[in-house]
Amino acid sequence: MAMGRGIRVFHNPNQNPYSVLIEQRGVDHCILLESQAILTLTPAEADPLKAVYVKLCDAYGILGNMRLSAGERVLHYLCLVTGAVSTGKLGKGEVYKITECKMVSLRGYSPDEERVAEVKKLFTCGAAYFSFSNQGPEHAMDLTMSAQKAAKFSNKSDGRFFWNRMLHLPYIRAGISTPTWLMRVMFGSVEMRTVYVGSKQAKAVIISRLSSERAGTRFCVRGVDDDGHVANFVETEQLVTLDKSCTSFLQIRGSVPLFWDQPGVNVGSHKIRMSRGPELSAPAFDSHFKQLKALYGGQVIINLLGSNLVGSKEGEATLSTAFQTHQKSSPHTDIPHILWDFHAEGGAKNLDKLDRKVCKYAEKLDYFHLAGEVVAKRQTGVIRSNCTDCLDRTNAVQMFIGLKVLSSQLASMKLNEKENIVARFEDGFKQMWVNNGNALSKLYAGTGALSQGGSKLMDGARSAARTIQNNLLDKDKQSAYDLLLHGTVRNTDLADRARLLLPMEYWNAPVPLCQSVAKRSEDFTYSEPLRVAVGTYNINGGKHFRSVVYKNVSLDDWLLDAHKENKETLVDLDPSPSDEKVVDVYAIGFE
Repeated sequence: MAMGRGIRVFHNPNQNPYSVLIEQRGVDHCILLESQAILTLTPAEADPLKAVYVKLCDAYGILGNMRLSAGERVLHYLCLVTGAVSTGKLGKGEVYKITECKMVSLRGYSPDEERVAEVKKLFTCGAAYFSFSNQGPEHAMDLTMSAQKAAKFSNKSDGRFFWNRMLHLPYIRAGISTPTWLMRVMFGSVEMRTVYVGSKQAKAVIISRLSSERAGTRFCVRGVDDDGHVANFVETEQLVTLDKSCTSFLQIRGSVPLFWDQPGVNVGSHKIRMSRGPELSAPAFDSHFKQLKALYGGQVIINLLGSNLVGSKEGEATLSTAFQTHQKSSPHTDIPHILWDFHAEGGAKNLDKLDRKVCKYAEKLDYFHLAGEVVAKRQTGVIRSNCTDCLDRTNAVQMFIGLKVLSSQLASMKLNEKENIVARFEDGFKQMWVNNGNALSKLYAGTGALSQGGSKLMDGARSAARTIQNNLLDKDKQSAYDLLLHGTVRNTDLADRARLLLPMEYWNAPVPLCQSVAKRSEDFTYSEPLRVAVGTYNINGGKHFRSVVYKNVSLDDWLLDAHKENKETLVDLDPSPSDEKVVDVYAIGFE
């Protein structure tokens, strides 16, 4: 049975206060939204109200409530899914792609909806998915969880891939049952094919889950952040199901976990700049791989960056060298690091050479196999692939590895006994991997993927489209990502003060709480003096770096101990200087 528009929304236009009443098919109570409050009403309480309300729209589901700062006030929106198409049936539920959504202004002023048009575009770009079951929400598949995790943690979700979690917060605070009323959305790609095996139907599935922890567009978000989260991090699962059995193979991709960017107008080959040195990048690098080991087990790195230090790939070679150097000086030297200059080695046509380097690790990491209720195998680690954008080259390599592991997946489910059945699976997965690459590329870069074995003309057209998209349109899309994931008060003074004063779990607390904490901050905070060192440094064209006389001179005394060693020559504004106090902030001007 297909999903219907089970949500009915009513409102009272031109009345003060403006309010919205929501009914859901099969649920015996209603929800009333009024003056930032969310109330549950029984049928006896709701029926008298309906007389003065008019129908606003029908919807497939509710995404939640979104807040937007607009000067001194905060605007609130009810986010509804009004259009969806089925991708296919998986388990007891069905997977849907969002095609239309409606943002209802909760002050009844329809022009407000233009302010969040970019967020609406994000939800309707063809990369937002949810799962639904007519038997109830508990029977729907949780798209945020891989098969192996779902078998181990049956009632949990993976917050990294739960994109509208911020929109759920007002309902959680109001005590509303979110599984009953709201849907969970995953961004990424879901590709599904039915393969007939005799009289039975097997499913071939690829699910790519884009992480929300460092989300953004191609040139706005690169590398790693201080928490160890990388840009364009995607978990891709290759899944084969038959009756109650399934096999699953996971791979991950993500930006090089260092602080780097590509500044300026980006046309053609883009210059890469390292924005932090090795010492300052080390904690984030270490945190990233610790998290990966905790989540997935063993790691294998496949680095597809260019290695030629001369020419158009010079920036890639610098980044690749920095990646290798960092790993060698980190606690993660146990992770194999496979270098494979994708273009120099001949691209997608010559990936058989890579097989010799990767196959032994893929066999060792294994895959997940659930035979009925029994877990026959577990995947003990993942292969982490990366290029510059983690799009075109990465997808080609992941497809190659996935198809190699597919034969083992089919053998463990006894689906490899007939060549024509194996060929059907292989053909289906090849096309699904190409579609998967295109979907992820559209999310991050704005166009379909390159290097997928298509025509050079198509690759050229997509490169040109990317240049326009990345330089002119991505900033609005980036703002939409930030609004969706970080809430309304991300860039306000109040938000900045709240982040200084409150623990991380309270950063998105209601505005009145943040205001009260900021107002009474003197009751529970104390001040401490900082030592700020300000200096200028004449580099003199770098001549002294090559000087025999000064080659062994260190800047340590000048930078670290100047307040102790050079008291007579320094301007010291500290009224009661203490030599034990270290310098907290340096401000150095280079000439």
